[in-house]
Amino acid sequence: MKQCPDCHRSYRDDNSFCTIDGSKLITSDVPASAAASEKASERQIPQPAKPLPLRLTIIDQADDGHRSRVIDGLVLDVGKQGMRIQTGTIETGKLHIIRDHTIAFKNRLELEFDLPRRTVTCTGFAAWFKPEADGLVWVVGVYIRDMPAADRKAYDEYLNELSSGKASEGAPA
Repeated sequence: MKQCPDCHRSYRDDNSFCTIDGSKLITSDVPASAAASEKASERQIPQPAKPLPLRLTIIDQADDGHRSRVIDGLVLDVGKQGMRIQTGTIETGKLHIIRDHTIAFKNRLELEFDLPRRTVTCTGFAAWFKPEADGLVWVVGVYIRDMPAADRKAYDEYLNELSSGKASEGAPA
């Protein structure tokens, strides 16, 4: 068994990272029941077959007029309340992707990403970030704060397609 050092969820030994906060898992001395470990590591929504193109802008929590340039990235994983993204930039123009490590001081993120059949937008904030092993890119956990109704409908339909194994890989309209 492996365990997340931050949230203490248990995972099977073939997992390396926590699906909740992205922390590297450690070997646990505490045995867990097979049913509990299966449930903890069970994916409700599979990852997209290939990463989705993403553009994001960092907006200063204290000043909406202070915005970063548009930053390219990829959506690696999706869920109802958030996503895991990859980007080469977490700080630009004196703006950091997470202004402060408390919930009260999160910089807002404006995200635009390409689903197979449609481009959607949302706002949110970075909950965590970690460098990849190569040190060239970052993986960021993003919490979705707000999404226009039509985009939410398209996003939820895409999540349902992923869950049922029917997601297509077509270009956005």
